[in-house]
Amino acid sequence: MQTAKVILPDELKSKFRSLVNARCGLYFKDYDLKDLENAIALRMKSNRMDSPLAYYDTLTASEKKEDEIRELLNLLTIKHTYFFRNEPQFKVLKDTILPEVFGRLKAASTAAKPTIRIWSAGCSTGEEPYSIAMVIKDIVPDLEAWDIRIFATDASTEALEGAHRGVYNENSMRLVDNEHRKKYFQKYHQTDRVAEYAINDEIKKMVDFSYLNLVEEEYPGNFDVIFCRNVVIYFELETTIRVMEKFAKSLNDDGYFFIGYSESLQFISDKFKMVDRGGAIVYMRSNGEPELPRISPLAIKKTDSVIEEILKAEVGAEIRQNRAKKKNADIFQALLVKARKAAYLKQYDQAMSLVEEARSMDEDAVDTYCLAAEICANRGWGEKAKASLNAALEKDTLFAPAHYLLGFLYNEEGDIAKAQESFKKAIYLDKDFSLAHFALANIYRDGGRTTDAIREYRNTLDILYGKKIYDIIAYSGGFNAASIAGICKSNIERLKAV
Repeated sequence: MQTAKVILPDELKSKFRSLVNARCGLYFKDYDLKDLENAIALRMKSNRMDSPLAYYDTLTASEKKEDEIRELLNLLTIKHTYFFRNEPQFKVLKDTILPEVFGRLKAASTAAKPTIRIWSAGCSTGEEPYSIAMVIKDIVPDLEAWDIRIFATDASTEALEGAHRGVYNENSMRLVDNEHRKKYFQKYHQTDRVAEYAINDEIKKMVDFSYLNLVEEEYPGNFDVIFCRNVVIYFELETTIRVMEKFAKSLNDDGYFFIGYSESLQFISDKFKMVDRGGAIVYMRSNGEPELPRISPLAIKKTDSVIEEILKAEVGAEIRQNRAKKKNADIFQALLVKARKAAYLKQYDQAMSLVEEARSMDEDAVDTYCLAAEICANRGWGEKAKASLNAALEKDTLFAPAHYLLGFLYNEEGDIAKAQESFKKAIYLDKDFSLAHFALANIYRDGGRTTDAIREYRNTLDILYGKKIYDIIAYSGGFNAASIAGICKSNIERLKAV
């Protein structure tokens, strides 16, 4: 029975993708469907099946469908993690947020033991909630005087089994210093002499683990702090909006919400406000105050509206980056927004038609050539994309974004030398082009040039620090300054740990 590789017809592939998305929010784009197909192949082998359609029927119509969907999700949702991941967030948790929360609760409580509730949502194999427990243990001398409840949930039963076991390898321990290793872990060696570390019972008993599917189930409530990091990046936008509405209801007034470095709630929810706490971006329950004072909160949280708001901000950022003054600027910008929206929805012919309409207003508008190149690249037309960017450079050889986008294309093709050259040209022409510094840093990181990579990530941060945290960065695909800065900090953290 051939199950090592599964080739799914397009219609069935779409059904599997929709099913997984509906059940747990995970969305598999075209280029990473291999992970889904590999997981399906493994489950088909376990079930002794050779028909993908029969397996789909098992997931949707059999008596054991609930057990089987969990087994499939186990393979899809277990993610790489380690203790104290995103050190700046744990530093601000320890130095600022927990002292504030403990002090506020102690002053307001009339109970013999004030209660603090913390939730690690999408806890994977337990490193995050155990890290939270260690931080609390470090800073609270009178734990017996408190009712401390750390809840940890995940949609992967396999990950939860690992969390309950509480045994970790050196990779998970990469940021755990010697003091914490001695205080909270027991080291031992397996038969192959590979060191492993078991979390101590005093930390283990501080965390309650349970299964929870963030898409399907009701959320617990009354939390003072919620962690949900690097989870919703796998969700479709519509799912993310629904999930964030539920998180907002679960958080107490003035509660804190931690998300991943590369995630942002900008345009997603007006129930939170973004705050900078000592170099770490976190969110708070807004209590009626809009998250972003510059932008009116959306009256209706529909996916279509959110996409349009993001694209308006991105096109506006690109026009400001280009510093170009155009006739009928408002009409020109509206056309570019429509073109980007059509491209986002994969309506590529319509997108290109709108680009041509914008170009007819100004045949020298080099940004239209860049957008045309992005549309061609999305369709897999790499050579046409490069031709469009070269046409932009014929109009204006000093147009930094065209050099940056060329570098992006070369990098995708694996031509690292040309990519690096293009990014350097973009920086030479515009030293404040943050994404060019960021892209160059990524090349250095992947090439093992750690010192150069850290320097370029820091250069990126220096530029971003001159912006507001919610400013959308041109050519970033809708990311704001805080999100890109967070990614830089994460990469610097990882490189220093190597």
